[in-house]
Amino acid sequence: MIRTVFYAPYPEILPTIEQVFCERPDHGELQYQIIQDCFNNPLENIQADVVIARGFTAHAMQKLGIPCAELKVSGYDVITAVSRCLQLTPARKIAVVGAFNMVYGAETINSVFPDICLTTYPIVDETMLEETVLKARSEGNTAIVGGYTTVEIAKKYDISAVMIESGPESVNSAIAEAKTAAEISFREKERSNEIANIMNYSFQGIISTDRNGIITFANTYCHTIMRSLKTSLTGRSITDFFPDIPIRNVIQKGQKILSEIYRYGQFELMINCVPIVSEYDNAGCVLTFQNVSQIQEEEGQIRKKLHKSGFTAKYHFSDILHKSAVMNSAISDATDFGYSDSNILIYGETGTGKELFAQSIHNSSPRKGNPFVAINCSALPENLLESELFGYVEGAFTGAAKGGKMGFFEIAHKGTIFLDEIGDISPKLQSRLLRVLQEREIIRLGNDTVIPIDVRVISATNKNLKEEVEKGNFRQDLLYRLDVLELNLPPLRERREDISLLLSRFVQFEHERTGCLLQNISSEAMKLLASYPWPGNIREMKNFCERLSILCHAVSARPEDIRRALPDIDRIQTAAAPKPEANPLNGFPCPGGICTSPGTCQPNHTAAAHAAGDERQVILSTLAMFHNNRTRTAAYLRMDKSTLWRKMKKYDISVN
Repeated sequence: MIRTVFYAPYPEILPTIEQVFCERPDHGELQYQIIQDCFNNPLENIQADVVIARGFTAHAMQKLGIPCAELKVSGYDVITAVSRCLQLTPARKIAVVGAFNMVYGAETINSVFPDICLTTYPIVDETMLEETVLKARSEGNTAIVGGYTTVEIAKKYDISAVMIESGPESVNSAIAEAKTAAEISFREKERSNEIANIMNYSFQGIISTDRNGIITFANTYCHTIMRSLKTSLTGRSITDFFPDIPIRNVIQKGQKILSEIYRYGQFELMINCVPIVSEYDNAGCVLTFQNVSQIQEEEGQIRKKLHKSGFTAKYHFSDILHKSAVMNSAISDATDFGYSDSNILIYGETGTGKELFAQSIHNSSPRKGNPFVAINCSALPENLLESELFGYVEGAFTGAAKGGKMGFFEIAHKGTIFLDEIGDISPKLQSRLLRVLQEREIIRLGNDTVIPIDVRVISATNKNLKEEVEKGNFRQDLLYRLDVLELNLPPLRERREDISLLLSRFVQFEHERTGCLLQNISSEAMKLLASYPWPGNIREMKNFCERLSILCHAVSARPEDIRRALPDIDRIQTAAAPKPEANPLNGFPCPGGICTSPGTCQPNHTAAAHAAGDERQVILSTLAMFHNNRTRTAAYLRMDKSTLWRKMKKYDISVN
């Protein structure tokens, strides 16, 4: 239903308007109200979708921006009025006075009336109407043709006057035009509301201005930043809120402001401001802004989503199977490290569970809700490893993905990155990694933009990096950055108490996973495996149990089953048998121990004390073997850590 208000220009037209509305075939779609137009009629607060008016009222409506269809005055209407005027008076000079949009061009009908002089007086301000009527009389016009108000003023001064009337054709045309204007207005409002809804649901402030910098639109987000404002921003100058932004340069010179930081009150805002380009010049500008802290928060959410999609730590310290004192000691140290935010270097042979410990440390740290990103530095060539660690932009190199790619350091922001086999990275990457650790920022390949990061680095190696430094293969300054906290993981051969526990669990796991017949290992077979050195540590043991579950067709595995699944066990055990030169205590009596054969030791606290010089050398040798780890040294020498500490003080032994 289209709501229409029809301002009747004179009383006599009211029946005609009613008749035309009723006779139109679409009268059911039109809800109308007819108002008698008069001088200084109030035009605000009109409850209508479209207005129909004539003359000054139509002009005023258009200036107010109210949808309006004009009841037009045709040449035929003017000719009819002049003809009626000539019938009423013998005047030979007639003035056509009225609104510009109503009477302009009426003098063209002079050819229809060759015996009279017809003069047009178009005006735009209704308050000038009386003055213009008097002017027409002073210029010799003896009759006036015009609208209703013009005729009333002429009568006031005893001037002959005839009103220009509008016929039913003009009324019908005006109603049709009004209906079309209303439908266009509906579509524009619908489109405008759609755009406004889009703008209001945007999570950044959007402000548009006219060419004078006056705000014409501001979305809802603006008020979340400008909370102190209790009124609309529309109609205010944008410089009232952002005085430091060169708005004039944007609008007049086409300057663009992109991703600049400006302050508004307590907020740091990321601002973009660009001109609105029209056909001939710039019609204004659009300014968008976002709270910097919100950008950082959203960045964190993106990283968390990436974290949920795969960059997560699954393991905790409770998942580490053990019962040995040396593993208790390692887990105790690792738990302490979890409370710190310092970088950690994990030493351990292949298969000792370095990543398991890294994940457990992450999950016991304040960073546990953020990404855990692991990468094996020895598994990728240098160029690929560099792009994976630091990311790249589009076009950085041949084959670079469209849009570029975020590197692992960026993904690990607020979390932990685990660099396995750190000792295998190239000197070039060592330099880049050192800068990342020092500056806490990265630069993607092919770009010059610095990206700050907040990442804890846990690295791991099976090499002695101090020896690699001496050989010139590893940077000493990088080692200092990585090795703030050091964790040494014992191999299986140094935690024999755990072997039977681990074997039983792994066999049971395979039984549950595959439904195999094997459920346990016999005591004879377990003794055989307990003396095996397990050079591949836990990884080798898991693979062995999987193989054994396939090859063994009995509930309990016997020694012959073990030899079938591990054919080199006898040879490896023989090769791994202790030799004098292989024992770190070789040539030195064990403190509190009994030597059962040359070069081998069976520590025993009940044995007599050894000479001070020999004891000092044994401690030094054992510390060197365990990279100066006092916990493991004390466990290996079967003495309490406090005892080891007192002996180190006694013999003036210090470690870095």
